[in-house]
Amino acid sequence: MYKDIFKKASDMVNHCEVGYFSVLDVNGYPSVATRSNVKSNGITEIFFSTGTSGDMASSVMRNSKTAVCFRNEGDNISLIGQSEVVTDMGIKKSLWVDWFIDHFPGGVEDPEYCVVRFTTERVSMWVDRKVYKFDMDEITGIAGTAK
Repeated sequence: MYKDIFKKASDMVNHCEVGYFSVLDVNGYPSVATRSNVKSNGITEIFFSTGTSGDMASSVMRNSKTAVCFRNEGDNISLIGQSEVVTDMGIKKSLWVDWFIDHFPGGVEDPEYCVVRFTTERVSMWVDRKVYKFDMDEITGIAGTAK
Protein backbone atom coordinates (compact mmCIF):
# COMPACT_ATOMS: atom_id res chain seq x y z
CA MET A 1 0.00 0.00 0.00
CA TYR A 2 2.76 2.44 0.90
CA LYS A 3 5.43 1.38 -1.60
CA ASP A 4 4.81 4.13 -4.19
CA ILE A 5 4.40 6.91 -1.64
CA PHE A 6 7.42 5.68 0.32
CA LYS A 7 9.54 5.86 -2.84
CA LYS A 8 8.26 9.34 -3.72
CA ALA A 9 8.94 10.57 -0.16
CA SER A 10 12.41 8.99 -0.13
CA ASP A 11 13.27 10.59 -3.47
CA MET A 12 12.09 13.96 -2.20
CA VAL A 13 14.18 13.78 0.99
CA ASN A 14 17.22 12.57 -0.96
CA HIS A 15 16.98 15.66 -3.17
CA CYS A 16 16.17 18.29 -0.51
CA GLU A 17 19.26 20.29 0.40
CA VAL A 18 17.89 21.39 3.77
CA GLY A 19 15.56 20.10 6.45
CA TYR A 20 13.98 21.72 9.47
CA PHE A 21 15.38 19.91 12.49
CA SER A 22 13.47 20.07 15.78
CA VAL A 23 14.79 19.25 19.24
CA LEU A 24 13.42 19.78 22.74
CA ASP A 25 15.22 22.54 24.62
CA VAL A 26 16.23 22.46 28.29
CA ASN A 27 12.72 23.60 29.27
CA GLY A 28 11.00 20.95 27.15
CA TYR A 29 9.93 23.32 24.37
CA PRO A 30 10.47 22.57 20.69
CA SER A 31 13.30 24.42 19.00
CA VAL A 32 13.58 24.30 15.20
CA ALA A 33 16.56 25.15 13.01
CA THR A 34 17.30 24.81 9.31
CA ARG A 35 20.06 22.27 8.70
CA SER A 36 21.82 21.00 5.61
CA ASN A 37 20.85 17.48 4.60
CA VAL A 38 24.38 16.07 4.48
CA LYS A 39 23.28 12.56 3.52
CA SER A 40 19.99 10.72 3.54
CA ASN A 41 18.96 7.15 3.00
CA GLY A 42 15.46 8.01 1.89
CA ILE A 43 13.21 8.75 4.83
CA THR A 44 14.74 6.08 7.04
CA GLU A 45 18.03 7.72 8.08
CA ILE A 46 19.32 11.27 7.65
CA PHE A 47 22.63 12.85 8.65
CA PHE A 48 23.12 16.49 9.64
CA SER A 49 26.15 18.49 10.71
CA THR A 50 26.33 20.94 13.59
CA GLY A 51 28.76 22.33 16.14
CA THR A 52 29.58 20.16 19.15
CA SER A 53 29.01 23.05 21.56
CA GLY A 54 25.77 24.16 19.90
CA ASP A 55 22.18 23.75 21.04
CA MET A 56 21.38 20.99 18.56
CA ALA A 57 24.12 18.64 19.73
CA SER A 58 23.52 19.26 23.43
CA SER A 59 19.75 18.86 22.99
CA VAL A 60 20.19 15.54 21.17
CA MET A 61 22.53 14.27 23.87
CA ARG A 62 20.01 15.27 26.54
CA ASN A 63 16.88 13.97 24.75
CA SER A 64 17.09 11.88 21.58
CA LYS A 65 13.44 12.49 20.59
CA THR A 66 13.57 14.72 17.53
CA ALA A 67 11.70 15.58 14.35
CA VAL A 68 12.66 16.67 10.85
CA CYS A 69 10.53 18.33 8.20
CA PHE A 70 11.24 18.58 4.47
CA ARG A 71 9.34 20.69 1.95
CA ASN A 72 9.42 20.66 -1.83
CA GLU A 73 6.96 22.73 -3.84
CA GLY A 74 3.55 21.77 -2.40
CA ASP A 75 4.68 18.57 -0.71
CA ASN A 76 5.63 18.31 2.97
CA ILE A 77 7.13 15.41 4.92
CA SER A 78 7.38 15.41 8.72
CA LEU A 79 9.48 12.67 10.28
CA ILE A 80 9.47 11.83 13.98
CA GLY A 81 12.18 9.70 15.49
CA GLN A 82 15.41 9.46 17.44
CA SER A 83 18.74 11.18 16.93
CA GLU A 84 22.23 10.46 18.15
CA VAL A 85 25.59 12.18 17.98
CA VAL A 86 27.90 10.12 15.76
CA THR A 87 31.35 9.50 17.23
CA ASP A 88 32.61 7.04 14.58
CA MET A 89 35.43 8.89 12.77
CA GLY A 90 34.93 6.77 9.63
CA ILE A 91 31.35 8.00 9.30
CA LYS A 92 32.35 11.58 10.07
CA LYS A 93 35.09 11.45 7.42
CA SER A 94 32.72 9.98 4.83
CA LEU A 95 30.23 12.82 5.40
CA TRP A 96 32.74 15.68 5.32
CA VAL A 97 32.12 18.19 2.52
CA ASP A 98 34.49 20.97 1.48
CA TRP A 99 32.34 23.91 2.58
CA PHE A 100 32.35 22.62 6.19
CA ILE A 101 35.84 24.15 6.47
CA ASP A 102 34.15 27.56 6.88
CA HIS A 103 32.52 26.29 10.07
CA PHE A 104 35.16 23.81 11.23
CA PRO A 105 38.60 25.24 10.31
CA GLY A 106 40.34 22.25 11.91
CA GLY A 107 38.83 19.97 9.28
CA VAL A 108 37.27 16.59 9.95
CA GLU A 109 39.17 16.30 13.25
CA ASP A 110 38.01 19.71 14.50
CA PRO A 111 36.47 19.05 17.94
CA GLU A 112 33.54 21.30 16.97
CA TYR A 113 32.65 19.12 13.94
CA CYS A 114 29.64 17.08 15.00
CA VAL A 115 27.46 14.71 12.99
CA VAL A 116 23.92 13.87 14.07
CA ARG A 117 22.15 10.77 12.75
CA PHE A 118 18.34 10.91 12.66
CA THR A 119 16.40 7.63 12.43
CA THR A 120 12.72 7.79 11.50
CA GLU A 121 10.05 6.07 13.57
CA ARG A 122 6.86 7.80 12.34
CA VAL A 123 5.90 9.65 9.18
CA SER A 124 3.25 12.29 8.51
CA MET A 125 3.14 13.76 5.03
CA TRP A 126 1.18 15.79 2.55
CA VAL A 127 2.16 14.57 -0.91
CA ASP A 128 0.21 14.92 -4.16
CA ARG A 129 -2.58 16.67 -2.24
CA LYS A 130 -3.14 13.68 0.06
CA VAL A 131 -2.32 13.00 3.71
CA TYR A 132 -0.35 9.88 4.66
CA LYS A 133 0.57 8.77 8.18
CA PHE A 134 2.37 5.60 9.14
CA ASP A 135 4.88 4.06 11.51
CA MET A 136 8.09 2.79 9.96
CA ASP A 137 7.46 -0.69 11.33
CA GLU A 138 4.32 -0.82 9.15
CA ILE A 139 6.49 -0.71 6.05
CA THR A 140 9.17 -3.22 6.95
CA GLY A 141 10.52 -4.62 3.70
CA ILE A 142 9.55 -1.56 1.69
CA ALA A 143 12.21 0.65 3.28
CA GLY A 144 15.06 -1.40 1.86
CA THR A 145 13.69 -1.31 -1.67
CA ALA A 146 12.98 2.37 -2.20
CA LYS A 147 16.38 4.08 -2.16
